[in-house]
Amino acid sequence: MPVYTYRCENCGHEFDRQQSFEDSPLKVCPECRKHTLHKVYRAAGVVFKGSGFYVTDKSRKSASPAPTNGKKTKESTETKTTTTTEAKSDKPAAKPKADD
Repeated sequence: MPVYTYRCENCGHEFDRQQSFEDSPLKVCPECRKHTLHKVYRAAGVVFKGSGFYVTDKSRKSASPAPTNGKKTKESTETKTTTTTEAKSDKPAAKPKADD
């Protein structure tokens, strides 16, 4: 069962009470007996454990994969360079003649 914190607006008395979700909230202060009691809402204490919960976890995995073999990376770079050079040396295709 959750624990709720209550504070009296009249006398400032603050206390915790364990209540079920179905229980109605308290309204009367146990100190001054006035109907000025309100729940205090605070940030929930949530702890995320394990990988995959943080932005940095995802970005590290999605970064360029580490090469398993240095030769494969070098060969792929050389192949790209050769392909680019060959593409530049090709002659442009002849323009078709316009029919008169």
